[in-house]
Amino acid sequence: MELSEFNKLPLDQKTNYLWDNGICLNQRLVKNQYIVCIFSLDTFYVEAVYSKRNNKVDRIIPIKDLLKWEAYVDAVIMNTCCPS
Repeated sequence: MELSEFNKLPLDQKTNYLWDNGICLNQRLVKNQYIVCIFSLDTFYVEAVYSKRNNKVDRIIPIKDLLKWEAYVDAVIMNTCCPS
């Protein structure tokens, strides 16, 4: 699936596609309220924002901006680099 097609899906379908086809590369806790995970999906990456309060995915955001990557750079490099 291409990013443009993925973006047209409703949130529940995006979430299902993410769980079925995505690879979680890393996650981080934000303000002790949200878990934000970066997923690799086909030919693109997304952030899934999971609310601890309501126990569901609130948003799925494509990562297009280099600034969004800054929170994940070290973890992605460690996961995709040569094994030790």
